[in-house]
Amino acid sequence: MKTRYKIFLIITCFVSFYFTIIPILHYCLEFEGDCTVYQELILLTRPVIVSGSGDDMQWSGTVDGIEESSLEVQVMQNMPFVVSMVALPFVIIGFVAVWDKRR
Repeated sequence: MKTRYKIFLIITCFVSFYFTIIPILHYCLEFEGDCTVYQELILLTRPVIVSGSGDDMQWSGTVDGIEESSLEVQVMQNMPFVVSMVALPFVIIGFVAVWDKRR
C-alpha cells in the first residue's frame, strides 16, 4: 500500500473516531449504562472553546467587553485535545513515512 493511502487511512480513523464517540455516549446515557469510559474519551478528544463555567466563572473583562484569554491559557486548556487528536496522528504518520522510506 502506498504511503499516501496509509496516511489517509490514519487521518480517516482519527476523524471517524472523533465523530462517532459523541453519539455512542448519548446512546449509552439513554440506556443508563456505565458511560465513564466514553466520558473520559470525550474529555481527551474535545477542544475547549469557552473557559470557565457556571459557579466558578468570574468577570475578567474590561469596560469594552470580555478580555481575550492569552494563547498560553488556550493551549494549556486544550492540551489533551492537542496531544490526542493532533500530535498522536502526526507521530503515527511520521513513523509510517519513515518506515516506508526504509523499505
